[in-house]
Parts: sequence; C-alpha cells; structure tokens
Amino acid sequence: MQSKRVAIITGAGGGIGLAICRKLAQNGFFVVVTDMTKERADAVAAELAANGHDAFGVALDVCKGEAEVAAVMANIFHRTGRIDVLVNNAGGSAGLIDKRTDFLQSEESTWQFVFNLNLLGTMRCVHAVLSYMVPAGYGRIINTASIAGRCGLPGWADYSAAKAGVIGFTRTLAMEIGQCGITVNSISPGLIERMRPTADGQLPQDCETHTTHGNWLGHTGKPQDVASLVAFLASDEAGYITGEDFLVDGGRALGPTSQAGRQDFFKKEDGETNA
Repeated sequence: MQSKRVAIITGAGGGIGLAICRKLAQNGFFVVVTDMTKERADAVAAELAANGHDAFGVALDVCKGEAEVAAVMANIFHRTGRIDVLVNNAGGSAGLIDKRTDFLQSEESTWQFVFNLNLLGTMRCVHAVLSYMVPAGYGRIINTASIAGRCGLPGWADYSAAKAGVIGFTRTLAMEIGQCGITVNSISPGLIERMRPTADGQLPQDCETHTTHGNWLGHTGKPQDVASLVAFLASDEAGYITGEDFLVDGGRALGPTSQAGRQDFFKKEDGETNA
C-alpha cells in the first residue's frame, strides 16, 4: 500500500486542476492526475515527478457511465492501495460545445451535456470512491461548484442549475457519511483566470490577473487561489468542516459593486479621511 495519502483530481490537465495537482503534491500527497486526454494527464504527472513528487496520470471521462468511472477508480485503488482525497474538478459550461445561450434558445441535448459533465460526473466519481473511503473510515471529498450555482448567471441557466445541484449534493452527502470519517465540501469560484500553455506547448506556470468591476477586490483571481483552499480542505486541519460551500470570488456574491464610488468614499478631502 502507498504510504502517502492518495489524492485523485479530475479534469486536471490544465487551469485550476493543474494548480490543485501542484499544490497537493507540494503538500506531500501522492497525486493521481486524471483528464479526458491521457496525454494531458501524463504531462502534468511528468512535471510533478520531475520535481520529486509522486504522481501518475490516468485517462478518465466523467461523462461515461457509472461502470466505466468505477473501473478507473478500482484501477487506481489497485495501484495505490488507498484513496484518501477526491477533488471533483472536471466541469464546464455549454460553451465547450459552442451551445451557450439564453435558456429560451437552448436545447435539451445541451442541458443533458451540462448536467452530465458537472453534476452526474461528480456523483459518479463520488459513488465510486466511497467503496474505498467508507471501509477505511477516512476521506476528503471536495467538489467544484460555482458562484453561478449560488447567485445565478444570465446566459448560463443550465450551468447554474447543475452547479446548484453540486452544492445540494455536497450538503446531503456530508450528512449521510459524516460518521464514516469522511468530510464533503464544495468550492464556488468566481472570476478565475486561466493558465494557458506556452507557445511551445509547455505547461503554464502562472497567469496574470486583470482589473474588474465584478467583485469588491477589483481584480480577477488565479487558479492558485482555488488550489490553496482545496489543499486546506484536504488536510487534517479541516477535519471538523463538512457540508459547506466556500466562495472564492473576491466578494462578488456580496452584491453589486461600484468601484468608482467606493474609491471616492475613501479619498481624503480637506485633509480628512472618511472612515
């Protein structure tokens, strides 16, 4: 059996998933990198291994049936002897198939794609790993939701509904398996930049943030912001936290912003500061 705790990350070929893999590897986990494309999973695993970390890549399409997802998880368990952490990061909107639109113009086939990827894919992976976590009496399940699932987002009705489902699933599952020593939480990112491959095809190392009026911090976030929270929820320090959905959104969910008005409020006038 692998002596290190084993963490499985889905949709880990780039972006937030890549940042999560790096962070968990740095924190001493044996990282199983999964992605629809085996080459992308292997590339991330190879980078981790080159930096002295334990990792391997696996092809996993969370949209496939329960039996296929379960078979992949069984193979991972066979290779490692344990599954301690599952990070359900795989997901995306109808934009992946160029079908994102207002609900009135949407099609049922698009709804099915979005729900299959975001909600059912999460449920399939969780169902499969519970067969190993429950007997072990330990586990950390971290599901990626979205601010869209908390606040709604025009033009993203199917995605918002699917991510709201992830949040509801997270809370209910936490109630069902809490006494098995397994915590279940979700994370709802807001405006997070993408880490894109370099011109020569190398894995990206970082990305720039940009100014935005869409949240109270006034700038977008980085994948590392999400990864840091995942690392905490996967740790022993978070052992008494379960059933929660954590926003990583720069305060966007607090309500409408007026950055110009906020800055004016704090400007010094006649030698005094409004406070």
